[in-house]
Amino acid sequence: MIFGCWLRFSRVVAVGGLLIITEGLAQQPTTANLGLTNSNQPGSETNTAPQPKPPEALRMPNANQLTRLDQAYLDVFSILKEESACSAFYGGPSAILVLNRLKQQLKPVHLELDSTLGLRMSGKTITITSFPYRVTFRLFANAQLNLAGPFYRSSTFYSGRSIGGFLPNTREARVTILLHELGHLVQRGDQQWVLPDDGGNKHLSQENTQRVVDVCGKPINQLKRG
Repeated sequence: MIFGCWLRFSRVVAVGGLLIITEGLAQQPTTANLGLTNSNQPGSETNTAPQPKPPEALRMPNANQLTRLDQAYLDVFSILKEESACSAFYGGPSAILVLNRLKQQLKPVHLELDSTLGLRMSGKTITITSFPYRVTFRLFANAQLNLAGPFYRSSTFYSGRSIGGFLPNTREARVTILLHELGHLVQRGDQQWVLPDDGGNKHLSQENTQRVVDVCGKPINQLKRG
């Protein structure tokens, strides 16, 4: 997704180990579409200070009541909490904190105008730093799951298409979509986002999805076996 580079900071608030920096400019939507290159992995610096336990999973309904979003969330949680190249790509298990906030924010809506769109984040953003978990991330005002897109549908429109090599409306595709969007939220040590902004640029969005699959393809493919 392509964002304007200017940010106007309006206030800074410290609350319970979190530093919240409000940004005043509206942003372009970020999309998780289809899925080439590698990016630097965050969290690669040596750190000998004791780390807190990874964030807990959000409370979920009974197993037979899980929605597709609930299942995808739990799958991503299970990937991030393990020590792996995929988890390290997002800065380690601390990224679960960001995943939890994204899950709480997501709203399924119909976005019929673009059935290739899996998830859209838009509006003003806030940047949050958790000192205990040593993670900085941003949240958008709006986070929407497209009920007419590949997270939920495997329509004939998608015949021959894939989400980073996974068929739409599959467990693997849904996890890939969430991991793609997580990459737009988590900030690396060099103050860049794990995945560069790609709103309105489908080619870059596909490249970003492929970056996710290059790093996380193994645990994603192991989900059904797990």
